[in-house]
Amino acid sequence: MGFLWWFAVVALAEMATFFWISSEIGLGPAILIALTTALVGALMVKRAGVAVWRSIRARVREQKVPGRELVAGAAVLVAGAFLISPGFITDVLGFALLVPAVQDRLYRIVTQRLAGRFETLRAASQSYAQDQGAWTVEVVDVDEND
Repeated sequence: MGFLWWFAVVALAEMATFFWISSEIGLGPAILIALTTALVGALMVKRAGVAVWRSIRARVREQKVPGRELVAGAAVLVAGAFLISPGFITDVLGFALLVPAVQDRLYRIVTQRLAGRFETLRAASQSYAQDQGAWTVEVVDVDEND
């Protein structure tokens, strides 16, 4: 029920904002601004998405967890959804999610929230067995009810 409520609130706010802006600058310019932000936003999201994908691949090649990069990727994904949807409020939010400083802040928020929920000493251990020439992965199951 919460998602539908927020969806309705955002839709109403977008309509009110569009009507207000179109009354101030005219319907034609308001539509032109909405279309321009959608096109510019799509190009920016594509560029940011490619950059995030490259950084994820680089971290994986270094055999490191791409945590920050995955949060940035999620931010770019949500930014894309906001920017292709019509409206000025979602455009502002979408462009904000493409800013690296905002993505860094989101990463800090996500890691703080997850750190508070899980007590993990060791989630996984990887070792290279030289004599076998293969990767072995040990996974420690963490039960959050403990």
